[in-house]
Amino acid sequence: MAWIQGKRSYYLRKMKQARLRRLRRKKRRCWVSPGRTEQWWINLINGTAPEEFWYKNFRMSRESFVRLESELRPYISPNPMSPNYRSLSSMKKLGITLYYLKDTGSLLMTANAFGVAICTVSTVVIEVSTVISKVLGPNYLHLPADMDEMRLKVSEFESKFGMVQAFGCVDGAHIPILRPVKDPQDYFCYKGFYSLNVQAVCDYRGMFMNVECMWPGSVHDAKVFANSAINHKLVSGTLPCTFQSITPGAEKIPNYLIGDPAYPLTPHCMKEYATCGNNEEIVFNSLLRSARNQIESAFGRLKARWSFLTKKVDLKLESVNLYFNRSPLKYCIHLL
Repeated sequence: MAWIQGKRSYYLRKMKQARLRRLRRKKRRCWVSPGRTEQWWINLINGTAPEEFWYKNFRMSRESFVRLESELRPYISPNPMSPNYRSLSSMKKLGITLYYLKDTGSLLMTANAFGVAICTVSTVVIEVSTVISKVLGPNYLHLPADMDEMRLKVSEFESKFGMVQAFGCVDGAHIPILRPVKDPQDYFCYKGFYSLNVQAVCDYRGMFMNVECMWPGSVHDAKVFANSAINHKLVSGTLPCTFQSITPGAEKIPNYLIGDPAYPLTPHCMKEYATCGNNEEIVFNSLLRSARNQIESAFGRLKARWSFLTKKVDLKLESVNLYFNRSPLKYCIHLL
């Protein structure tokens, strides 16, 4: 009997606390902010606006936008059982995210363009970013999964640039950020601003295969590569690898990446001669620089298409926006 009385007192106390919270809660002024309209978005969807607006505002064509939305629809569509009749469609969520990321990104400007609240823009960007990175990321951004795929990468690299056994290029890029509150000196790079050192690997076509964005800007490229996951896979042999002898009777060489002079010369990383002593070394450096240009061009296309990568990003959003595992930067690479 005492146990029943105790449970009854507990529930009565909780009900009283809930009633007091409801009485102290301020009434909401309005459910929709006045002055905002989504007419611009409606005109774009209905085809009233010119087609070039898709490239200007979303960095892709209408067909690419629709195809991407169809892949994301099962994960970002509103719950059909929800009583919220104002819930955003999957197409509008994707539009809000890409519009926000097309340049520096302004929450207020995006909210005014789509007729939603500023907090809604922030929530939608995080939701779509996470889904694209976790669900679509492995389908577009991955290393060779088997020997056949590795042989294809190597053969294409050799036929296009003449580099035997190379399957990709590696390089780093500094992404500007605002001065972080914690340990700001670690993020100050040699270029004179605060940044994150992003390491990426691309194939013979300039398509990204692997990206790491977890190092401050002051860390050297060689240290980033030495502690990267792809280097550990190459050294441990977990990555599919083929071996080939350049000349008969010589030692077989494994697959390797092509890097700039900042990277170490290892069995899995090739760089150019620091000083050339003969014509053969000059020709080798010329071939290697031509092959390594793919990663430079890939970073150039990425920054040209998503210009927010060239401007300072707030590190307060690092848990979602800056670490490459769940960042807009990663899925912008997917969309490239």
